[in-house]
Amino acid sequence: MSPSLEHIAITYLVIINVVTFLMYGIDKWKAKRSRWRVSEAMLIGMAIIGGSLGAWLGMKVWHHKTLHKKFKYGVPLILIIQVVLVFLCSCGTKKELLQNSQIVQSEVNEHSPSVFLVMYDAEVGKEPLQKVIKEYGCEVIYDYTNINGMALRKPENKTLEETMQYFKKVKGVLTVEYDHV
Repeated sequence: MSPSLEHIAITYLVIINVVTFLMYGIDKWKAKRSRWRVSEAMLIGMAIIGGSLGAWLGMKVWHHKTLHKKFKYGVPLILIIQVVLVFLCSCGTKKELLQNSQIVQSEVNEHSPSVFLVMYDAEVGKEPLQKVIKEYGCEVIYDYTNINGMALRKPENKTLEETMQYFKKVKGVLTVEYDHV
């Protein structure tokens, strides 16, 4: 199974932020020892390519580059922009998921025009229901074995609603429901 785009993006962001955080710490360590430094362009660049949280945390934890205006204001600005972009991207995904769930919901809300479900009380049994099914002219589509219920097809000369109302009055019937597609 290949990793999803979301998994790849999260992995990238974690790695780039850890690397950026460490780069700020290494540059601070080198500055104290008058060693060859990491360039400011590289530090800002790491923030721009996704390491803005690591850069901001590196500035706070290592107390590094906190007085330079391009870092003091630039890194938080980059972080804010990236957070907004992630939020906007996730909103699009949520919108797509919401639209898909509405499609599924509308499909679930559709019901068969001629089949309905009847649940009956086990103590009363299904004999009174079977008698009414025969008298009313319904057809048993399915007699469930795991629950006390049946799927019935209405007679052609009756509407589904009037048939369902009739069966709600039968002795031992607990519920009468639409058969959702």
